[in-house]
Amino acid sequence: MRGAVSFVGAGPGAADLITLRGAARIAEADLVLYTPSAVDPLWLREHTRADADLVDHARLGTDELAERYRGLASRHQKAVLLIAGDPAHCADLREQRELCVKIGLDVEVVPGVSPVSAAVAATGNSLTETAGADTAIITDAATEADFERIRDLAADGRTLAVHAPAARAAELAEALTAAGLDPQVPVVVAHKVSWADEKVLRTTIGELVAEVKRANLWRHALFLVGDVLRQAKPRAGYAPRSVAGEQGKRWTSRSWRSAGSWSRKTDTGAPDTETPDAENPDTENTGITDSPGVPEQTRPEPVEAVVPEPKPVVKRTAAARKQPPKTARATARRTTKK
Repeated sequence: MRGAVSFVGAGPGAADLITLRGAARIAEADLVLYTPSAVDPLWLREHTRADADLVDHARLGTDELAERYRGLASRHQKAVLLIAGDPAHCADLREQRELCVKIGLDVEVVPGVSPVSAAVAATGNSLTETAGADTAIITDAATEADFERIRDLAADGRTLAVHAPAARAAELAEALTAAGLDPQVPVVVAHKVSWADEKVLRTTIGELVAEVKRANLWRHALFLVGDVLRQAKPRAGYAPRSVAGEQGKRWTSRSWRSAGSWSRKTDTGAPDTETPDAENPDTENTGITDSPGVPEQTRPEPVEAVVPEPKPVVKRTAAARKQPPKTARATARRTTKK
């Protein structure tokens, strides 16, 4: 049995948003590497083994973390590295995984709830919609070059999710405006979503800086930008995109029948015959279409069916219905007795 490391997504922060598999790995681990900003340490202590070591890996350097991994491999123990949100959004996941494999540890990645998903769910919206944005982009912005890149990413019909310090909201608003976005485009600012002290602000690009200052936000936050985040009616000038194909058209049996002509096969093995149309007026009444190789004189003439007229119904009186009809035999018997 070899040592193992599980990279577990800690979700947006709430303990009950950690997956069941992630909670099971935490409960059986000998070593739990975490950061206080990713999960509550008090909850973590309650759901780990009494002899498990809890280490804040944000305080560990690369060499110290590698030494921890080597100790796991030599003692054949299990460890959990908690990653904020979803490990799929962790930039150094590949480096960590390759390091563990090189040391001789088994590696497992347990997905988690992304902070982007949690923030969008808190607004009751989605990142894309049928007649609106069809593209969602998740990026980080911490340097001036990152905000320059946002100018190329921002566009109508897209939803941006930007992880950036709230103190740099002015630079973000400037980059969005330089990209040509309307100042009335909705913006959601999410901070510590699912925590007890979460903040979710609804504003626009034009009012972003003032709203962030009013809420006294300056730490790392998530900015969601796009028309899909509107609360009610769309902004003035918003035009939904056209969807390929006909909108609202539903398949019905009638529409299928009208799409083309029907054909049927007879029991005699004759070729298929089609319903008459306007191009074949000769077959309008006979139901027979032109077929190659069949002479004109061999076609049967239409036959009119003769239906006899119904006989009139004669009503009988009640007395006539009660008296049975006299037969010839009964009359003969009465004559013999006389």
